[in-house]
Amino acid sequence: MHAALRTGTAMPVAIVGTGYVGLVTGACLAAVGHSVVCIDADPHRAEQVARGETPIFEDGLPELVREGVSTGRLSATCDLPAAINGAKVIIIAVGTPSEDGRIDLSAVEAVSRQIGAAIKGRTDYPVVVVKSTVVPGTTDTLVRRAIELESGGLVGELFGLAMNPEFLSQGSAVHDFLDADRIVVGQWDDRSGDALATLYRSFPAPLLRMGLRDAEMVKYAANGLQSLLISYANQIASLCEAIPGTDHSRVMAAVHLARMLDGPEGDRAGATSFLKGGIGFGGSCFPKDLQALAAYGRRLGVPMPLIEAVSAVNGLRPAQALNLLATHLGGFFEKRIAVLGLAFKPGTDDLRESPAIKLITRLQSRGAQICAHDPLPMARKRAREAGLPVVDSVDAAMAGVDAIIIATAWPEYRALDWSTLAAQTHAPVVLDGRLVLDGLDLPRRLRVIRIGVGEEPQENTAEERT
Repeated sequence: MHAALRTGTAMPVAIVGTGYVGLVTGACLAAVGHSVVCIDADPHRAEQVARGETPIFEDGLPELVREGVSTGRLSATCDLPAAINGAKVIIIAVGTPSEDGRIDLSAVEAVSRQIGAAIKGRTDYPVVVVKSTVVPGTTDTLVRRAIELESGGLVGELFGLAMNPEFLSQGSAVHDFLDADRIVVGQWDDRSGDALATLYRSFPAPLLRMGLRDAEMVKYAANGLQSLLISYANQIASLCEAIPGTDHSRVMAAVHLARMLDGPEGDRAGATSFLKGGIGFGGSCFPKDLQALAAYGRRLGVPMPLIEAVSAVNGLRPAQALNLLATHLGGFFEKRIAVLGLAFKPGTDDLRESPAIKLITRLQSRGAQICAHDPLPMARKRAREAGLPVVDSVDAAMAGVDAIIIATAWPEYRALDWSTLAAQTHAPVVLDGRLVLDGLDLPRRLRVIRIGVGEEPQENTAEERT
């Protein structure tokens, strides 16, 4: 696809940060013809990218990084001043973690100061672009002031300023970038916005130009909506689990048919993928962005009860699932339980705020013996480094267990030979937290509790299936 997007107007671009956002942005911009330098403070990480290696797991990214490095359109360094020299667009893509429920902007401010010092004396009007997720009012205050202080120049005179939020989902980030549904550009002035319009000229997605604070708010509004849909579905699932004869999957299948959820061709809109019960969301974005948005509202004196409720519902979901399983097992003390999946979602090795990790921690506190597994070696490595009990094969994880919890919707778990696995165990209970086994003809000896789909717990015994 990216070959078809090749632009005739190549621009020199510098990107500070080689995490999910920075590296995907750099590799994709290089793929469409721009000359990109990625900058990272970690020498090992920068060297990896410079060799054409990918330090993170993301579908399609290794190929783009190798291609970009081999063509010379993508490079990486730790030398920020040298990399920024000559760059027409300088993108800030560093992390903005949550600290005590509030966004930590220290990395953004530090990088802004470095950029200001590096562009001092330039006359070609470089445009500094904030791509990190920041609360409204950050780009035109903290970032602007830091750059002006160190550069000695003023925004609109020495340099331009823009805010370009990302809408990338881990596991599909490359596709999300190259086939974007919209490109949002917040601009200090028209000249700044024009630079971003040129940068994205070859992309067919609609490009919306607006103020800096509007663009900052768009990111939080978008993530808040997606989180709201998930928590709404999970709250309905919780209710269905308490009502005999009620199945959340049947209920939501009917809800999905509402015409307001139609896609452009009359098929189901992408929003329906969020309207499905499970064991909660995790990752590096939704939890921290909800906390930051709620804290920002409190600081402005604007109550945010809906946003806070979304987080609260999500926080309850792992415990609700385990409580149902506990009543079926008679408690967890000395029960051997396999947890399949460690990453917060399939397609990534990211364990941040993963519901699977929360499940494991709760189970251990209640005396369970855990064997955890994930298809990705890096996810297993990170879990081991965090002190979690991890094994390298599904067979090892499921040997002699009393229960199996599918915590991440990896397709590999659906494709398992469940007949063979069931024969090796003593009729374990399966908690399908992600609808992975939905529709499969499961072995008769396997008892299944589908917590994720919001049913009242039912055993699928041999008698029931014949």
